[in-house]
Amino acid sequence: MLLPIFHHYPQSPIAEKIRMTFGIMGMEWQSVHIPRIPPKPLLMPLTGGYRRTPVLQLGSDIFCDSQSIAGQLGLQNSKASAYQLSNKALELILGSFGETILFSLTVRVVLTSSMGVAPEEFIKDRGSLYFEPGWTVEEMRDSLPSILMQLQATFDLINHHLLENGPFMNGDRPSYSDAVVQHCVWFLCGRFEGGDEFIEPFDAICKQRDLIASLGHGTSHDISAEQALETAIKNPPKAPKGINCAYTGGLKYAQQVKIRPNGRTSDPDVIGALRYLDETLIIIDYAHEDAGQVAIHFPVLGYQISAL
Repeated sequence: MLLPIFHHYPQSPIAEKIRMTFGIMGMEWQSVHIPRIPPKPLLMPLTGGYRRTPVLQLGSDIFCDSQSIAGQLGLQNSKASAYQLSNKALELILGSFGETILFSLTVRVVLTSSMGVAPEEFIKDRGSLYFEPGWTVEEMRDSLPSILMQLQATFDLINHHLLENGPFMNGDRPSYSDAVVQHCVWFLCGRFEGGDEFIEPFDAICKQRDLIASLGHGTSHDISAEQALETAIKNPPKAPKGINCAYTGGLKYAQQVKIRPNGRTSDPDVIGALRYLDETLIIIDYAHEDAGQVAIHFPVLGYQISAL
């Protein structure tokens, strides 16, 4: 059986969410370290140009976006599950909440507080992904108190849930939704000078943090990016084919489509032939001389999808 290959870098908070999930699952996985900012010449042949971190690879099936990755991890054989399949919808709804609200607020705090400290190139790159077009340093700094108040409100809601239902989001059993919360805590406390003090009032979240940290990141083995490309070439895609939903937006099987994250960001379009579509998942076929034929998986939620 092929081990999952995880393309990431150590400082990435979204990658940490998946690494925490590996720990919850007790999973064995292969690790490929990628650059923090483009160009990413040994990753792009697998992703069709998708530039965000992380990416999960199973042979030549490529999973972009943590929602897509989480969906696949729920199907993996491991010592423990990422979540109970009966809870899949709730777990992914919480995952979406984590990305659109909790992480969005956290990244605003971290990047704004890093301005003038972190490399300017890095701030500009991440600002083009997470901030509104035309953002300025002054506007970001002026809005920081309001963003911190919103983050406090979000943590308070989570803390109340954990106090009533914890120690984990689903009671006594850790799952992906705990990583959704704790990767933001990890990011805030690791990159924001006042992070530890900020979360200290939230006792249940602090307890959850210690419990998730004790599970580690599973068992990883380093491999090279070239080995990952070779794995893709040697193992054809196993993704399903066809259309499996009532509303398709006019898309047809094998049609050329383009996919990009919602919003006005600097992300490039990912273009390929529609291989599979259902209510929550879209898969496209893509070919590159360095990777062969790959099937790239995206969630429908959070992405603009259209025909060429």
